[in-house]
Amino acid sequence: MAKPTKVEIPQELIPYLDNDPEKKVTLLLIFELYREEKLSLRQAAEILKISYREMEDLLKQNKVYIPFGSADLEEELQYGFSSE
Repeated sequence: MAKPTKVEIPQELIPYLDNDPEKKVTLLLIFELYREEKLSLRQAAEILKISYREMEDLLKQNKVYIPFGSADLEEELQYGFSSE
């Protein structure tokens, strides 16, 4: 497993990061990597240790959307037939 990387956050940004800056920055990074299609929905869920459906809800709550393509459809179909 990769060693975590520490990042310094400018003091001016701290008020915008809620009560848990580390968690907020992690979520924002995951959201952006998902938008850039560098992470799949399932990968994002695994990183956060939540279910696929919880990840879908989290993305929707935070208005994070990307186009739904054939790979997404395949993943949805596989999820529907798995016993998660």
